[in-house]
Amino acid sequence: MAHLSTQLQHRFLARLLSPEETREVLQHLRGCNACRESLLALRSNRPGSLLGAILPNVPTEPHPSADILAAYADDDVTASDQKYLEGHLSNCELCRDALADVRAFREELQRSPRQEYAPAGTTSRPSESSGRGFVGAKRRLFRWFNQPMVFASMATAVALVLVLGFLLTRFPVIFGISGSGSGPQITITDGDHRTFFGPNGIVNPPAPLPKEELAALNHMVSPAWRDEPPALSPDVRDTLASLKRAPSVLLGQPPATVPFEVLSPVRTLVRSVRPTFKWTTATGATNYTIHVISDDRAAEEVATSPAVSPSAPDAPNCEWTMSTSLTPGKRYRWYVTAVVKDQEIDAPGIEQAQAKFAILTEAALSQLEGLSQPNRANHLIDGLLNLNAGLLDDAQSDFERLLADPAQTSRAKDFLNRVIAEIKRMKEA
Repeated sequence: MAHLSTQLQHRFLARLLSPEETREVLQHLRGCNACRESLLALRSNRPGSLLGAILPNVPTEPHPSADILAAYADDDVTASDQKYLEGHLSNCELCRDALADVRAFREELQRSPRQEYAPAGTTSRPSESSGRGFVGAKRRLFRWFNQPMVFASMATAVALVLVLGFLLTRFPVIFGISGSGSGPQITITDGDHRTFFGPNGIVNPPAPLPKEELAALNHMVSPAWRDEPPALSPDVRDTLASLKRAPSVLLGQPPATVPFEVLSPVRTLVRSVRPTFKWTTATGATNYTIHVISDDRAAEEVATSPAVSPSAPDAPNCEWTMSTSLTPGKRYRWYVTAVVKDQEIDAPGIEQAQAKFAILTEAALSQLEGLSQPNRANHLIDGLLNLNAGLLDDAQSDFERLLADPAQTSRAKDFLNRVIAEIKRMKEA
């Protein structure tokens, strides 16, 4: 047998091998110092070690050795030792389990052809009696293992496997392991945080994110990783589609030139029932008026702003925030009237597509707030959540903030630019 693999050593310590495999391992350990030292190193539990930090509740009081337990199982101890062992066993569940394990192992050996073990270079001799011979063989089998075999070995091995599995699952990049699927991963830097994702989605997702929501985010990340449009939910796609209307065409008239344009919100959902409207300034405009109309058959003007003056003569943009509330779940359209040289000019113009938006429903907003609150510091997750909810303006802002981080790699910048371009396309389509 070649040297024992680390996995096989863990399984041996955890008593997960079959009797045949156990005998093969023991036979190998008799003649392999390297594997014995490796196995003993795995069992070490010195104060202050990693195992001590993982298993702080492992008892440290003295326990009978495996040799003594084997002798006790064969009724080969003195009366004083027997009294001590019985008292200890009555209060120590670990040792009771160890004794049961030794007896089970003894029964397995008794069902197998018995062979005397002799070190290399010596000649084996018959045992004085079957009982004594078994005790001698048993002691030789356990002599190299002069610490309690089962006190902490099973818990230690299981804990190590669990910890290693957790680290490999959550932080595979630390170990130089790529995520599932093919192709390299992309690392998004967000301050001190790093998020890794690949063709199958996010590799180290935040713990507070529910499984269903994580799957929805991965459905957007995976296509974007392949340079394909993010896969939004059908409900969000339908809502965004309802916010589109082709421009009107006046036959026989040349299209009018509009000296400014509306910026946001345009073909997006918004969180607030009191949204902020933004538009570019018009050269020579003295003031602006914002009109908000319900996007239904009634087409009622639900809000009209007072005259809004430019914040500064050379300011590129203007904005106005509503003081009254709109209705969650409803669609609206809006336009701005600029007064330029005593003339009123509307944007968007009649030949341009209407500027429409919708307010998130109360249920969707509540769900989004519950998911976003623990992830406010993670702009990638927050941006994906906003994108999944149809909040295109908010999502674009999150991704633009990530793009501005100087620590981003070229592949991360390329990915973020693609996502931002796709968001803009969705708002313009």
